[in-house]
Amino acid sequence: MTPTLRRLFNLRRDQDDPDVIDAEIRAGSRPVGANLWVLFFAILIASVGLNVNSTAVIIGAMLVSPLMGPIQAMGYGAGVQDLKLIRQGALALAIFTLLSLVTSMVYFAVSPLDQPGSELLARTSPTLWDVLIALFGGAAGMVAATRKDVSNVVPGVAIATALMPPLCTVGFGLANARWDMVGGAFYLFLINGVFIAVGTLAISKLLRLPLRGSVEPAVRARHRLLITVGVTAVLVPSVWFGYRVVQKELFLAGASRVAEALQEDARVVILSQQADAPSRTLRLTLVGTVDESRLQELAQALFRQEGLAGVQLELRRAGDAPLDVGSLRDQLRQDLDRTVLQRLRAVEARLQSTDQLVAGLATPQAQASAVDVATLRDEVRAQLPQVTALTLAWGQRSAAADLPLAVATSASAPARTALLVVERTQALSVQQSAMLRRFLAVRLGTADLQLIEQPSRPRTERPQGASR
Repeated sequence: MTPTLRRLFNLRRDQDDPDVIDAEIRAGSRPVGANLWVLFFAILIASVGLNVNSTAVIIGAMLVSPLMGPIQAMGYGAGVQDLKLIRQGALALAIFTLLSLVTSMVYFAVSPLDQPGSELLARTSPTLWDVLIALFGGAAGMVAATRKDVSNVVPGVAIATALMPPLCTVGFGLANARWDMVGGAFYLFLINGVFIAVGTLAISKLLRLPLRGSVEPAVRARHRLLITVGVTAVLVPSVWFGYRVVQKELFLAGASRVAEALQEDARVVILSQQADAPSRTLRLTLVGTVDESRLQELAQALFRQEGLAGVQLELRRAGDAPLDVGSLRDQLRQDLDRTVLQRLRAVEARLQSTDQLVAGLATPQAQASAVDVATLRDEVRAQLPQVTALTLAWGQRSAAADLPLAVATSASAPARTALLVVERTQALSVQQSAMLRRFLAVRLGTADLQLIEQPSRPRTERPQGASR
């Protein structure tokens, strides 16, 4: 490693004092006081989150959980040869685990929701990738624990390693007699615990933290053997499960490509396809007349090209295939969801249009259109006694050269105009008309108004809409 890279990756520049690191790790491994209370509440939060299938709630529980403390203490104790700290961490982990299992089991026993959701089922199938996550997470957590400044790595490590949800899943399995879930979830917890400790041990050795105890060579060799055997025993099943996951994905991808290649033949119309990885079977539902023997030969040749040996091809006619009620129900649900979504969008568009219309009606001109005409008439007569009647109307007019009464506005938008018909016993002077216009502009909140004067008419000739 070049000097530049060595300087960039140097962990000692901001490393905390070894005594401070030791004290903090020991404090996190004590199964007393606040640690137990925080764990109790974290277990309840995680159980509720798993029960209602809420990822956000589960993440919150992982952030406050103190479960990583004892595991980190065991890895650190192995690194600094402190057998007492290893025993203390193991005892704390046992107490934490027992409290977690009892709390989650009691919660799930009284909860009315007894069907496992996707969040619960996701914790029952550990693989090799969970080993890598726990190993790298434990190493990152130990690096953060040895820094002087508070690091934001610890919350990320708590989320990535996910110690809390597997224990709650075990509690769900115990409460509902789902032993398959108990085994898978507890194995995931075991993977996380062991490899977080291994990552912590590796960083402790890398940083060359001072030894806190003296162990005889024979005891050290025995402990190394136990660690090796334990890690191997936990690792091997995860490798097998990981291999099965990879093989399943390879089979599904290869079967999909074979089905696409068969569909390229114009004489072959595939209505549906279903790949079953455990039985290594590809089921095709066909439409029309097809030479099945020729299709079988072609499919087997394609399987060999994909490296898929021993795959069976099952051909069914569209009318002969049994009705898949589950697929039909899912398809109907999807169609219903799309229809409901389209209708909701249409309703939303109508509501937005209505809101815009209401907003337009809320303008000062629109508000003024609700003016009490009788009151307005009395206000005008207080200034001009010769006014006997007043008619008010609102409308929209477009400005045009051939409309001399139109007020000039934007050529592309109609203007909102107040039209007033004033009946008077005698003609208004120029000054009185100007004064009346100014008053009405302020009173109605618009300068766009048309004022028409006309002589008063006999009472029998007055229209019903006129106000006196």
